[in-house]
Amino acid sequence: MKNIYKTFSLRIITGLMLLSLPFLGTDCEEILNQIGTPTGTLQGDWTLVYNAGGTLDVCPGETANFPSNTNGTATLQCPNQTAITRDYSVNGATLTYTDSGIQYEISFTQNNELVLSGVNTNRILYYSTQVPSKPGNVNETKQGSSSNSSEIK
Repeated sequence: MKNIYKTFSLRIITGLMLLSLPFLGTDCEEILNQIGTPTGTLQGDWTLVYNAGGTLDVCPGETANFPSNTNGTATLQCPNQTAITRDYSVNGATLTYTDSGIQYEISFTQNNELVLSGVNTNRILYYSTQVPSKPGNVNETKQGSSSNSSEIK
């Protein structure tokens, strides 16, 4: 008779645990989404630290200054070259260089690095507010490139 009560109690406890999982899972997901959610702002000075994707044509160490989170004129400069300016606008999380039409999805890493993922180009660009000791990822980026992120190649 004791085994019947044990089995019955075990089944009830297991059933209650299974029924509570959807409720516990929702709370855990909310907590996990809030912990370490990267946030950032486009506005400011950025230095290219890594060029990924299929198009590795942006000059290593490109600096970019965005004066606003919504629109304005960005200043882009490859090392040892003259700075250029490009008008841009931001709609939602999409950055568009007005003249060339090139678009990037804006996101941020856990370390608040700016990530520009190409919408109409196969580029993924990682920028940091910290100046790297070596410009760009030389092994992953074409050396000697003079292209900037506002150009389509």
